[in-house]
Amino acid sequence: MGSPVIWFDATTIKRLRNQSPAGLSRAEAHSLAGALKFDAERVGFSCYNRYQNVMEKLARSEVEALLAGYGHSGRQGHGARRPQKNLLLRALREIERRIRAGSRRTLGHAKQWLPWDTKLVRFNPGDIFVLSGATWDMVDATVLEKMINRGGACLVVLVADMIPWRFPHQYQSEQAVFRFLRLAELAARRASLVLSISRTTSEDFVEFASSVGVKPGRMEVIHLGANAPAPQARPPAGMPEDLLSRGYVLSVSTIQVRKNHQLLYQLWRRFAEEGRDSIPRLVLVGSHGWLTDDLLIQIRTDPKVRDSIIVLNSVDDMELSWLYGHAKFTLYPSLYEGWGLPIVESLQHSTPCLASNTSSMPEASQGLATHLDPLDFMTWRQEIIRRFEDPSVLVLETEWIRARFRPRSWQDFSNDFADRVWSLANSSSNGVV
Repeated sequence: MGSPVIWFDATTIKRLRNQSPAGLSRAEAHSLAGALKFDAERVGFSCYNRYQNVMEKLARSEVEALLAGYGHSGRQGHGARRPQKNLLLRALREIERRIRAGSRRTLGHAKQWLPWDTKLVRFNPGDIFVLSGATWDMVDATVLEKMINRGGACLVVLVADMIPWRFPHQYQSEQAVFRFLRLAELAARRASLVLSISRTTSEDFVEFASSVGVKPGRMEVIHLGANAPAPQARPPAGMPEDLLSRGYVLSVSTIQVRKNHQLLYQLWRRFAEEGRDSIPRLVLVGSHGWLTDDLLIQIRTDPKVRDSIIVLNSVDDMELSWLYGHAKFTLYPSLYEGWGLPIVESLQHSTPCLASNTSSMPEASQGLATHLDPLDFMTWRQEIIRRFEDPSVLVLETEWIRARFRPRSWQDFSNDFADRVWSLANSSSNGVV
């Protein structure tokens, strides 16, 4: 291609295409949707081959197919876990995997120097490479830096949060934290444009860059979008017959320690101990994440809550919209966030939300959620009971949301993201960057 090319990475949605959508994969999917509006000659797509440590080209048609299937992931049973393999078999397969991975990396290193391998992405001066997904856990920063240096490309990075830097103890894998820090430092040193999804994330990134002795380049804030209520929303299969008559409260997020599901479990246990038998159920929606095995065992086996807490590991967008639309209210007690997409999704459905008062969450709610200290058990208990005992509270909150909430769609995000990347591309072609 003669003119500089804007390369959009699609590693996240390709790798996670069979999983339920989450914030980072949604961001990448909608940035790719914006990229498809560009002139085909000016845009390329890529995916990181983790076995060979190379960046490979993706056909435009493959990206279109990935986007067409997005949000319609494969199903799991509610709370289903993969069956445990024999320990010896697992160990042997791990040894085999490592041997194969080593040979693939050696082959990938050699392929980078073979000019006739047309499957590999090769940057040229003036090209722009855009990372907008969960790339920090999938792409080797060292490999990416070599590619950028060799080709003279500009780097654009969407930064969702700096949580692995601020709270490394909330991650099970030290290697995952290390990979994040390597990519974050590369972004601080080399990115021509850093797009942060909130003011909190932007401030955290600047503080991180300062801690490694770097002053980042151009930085802007770009808020995520959210899905509008789906006209064909439907309930997930297998729900209790009395789900609506009894009512339920919803909490949506990956089930990991940072999301503070422990608080919700203890609250519903306390309600049971107090004899509040008619209290609405708690529905937890999210894939199984780090450091929550013990908590999930407690929820599944505790006789006081096992009939009042429902865990859904996988729902599609139609089912999620139904759950938001029929919930009495939602809960989001996360300890720290880069944005807080489930808060916005709740408000998008005019459903009141109780959320934490830390980090970016008040920014995400536009001041329309009730924000509480995520460690203040008694205040959460009081606010939840108040809404159970006085329905007028929820009526007033719903009216308040409908009158004041300013929706931002994923289409808005997609257009905004594309405009900012295109602006950088024009600056680059004019020699400004």
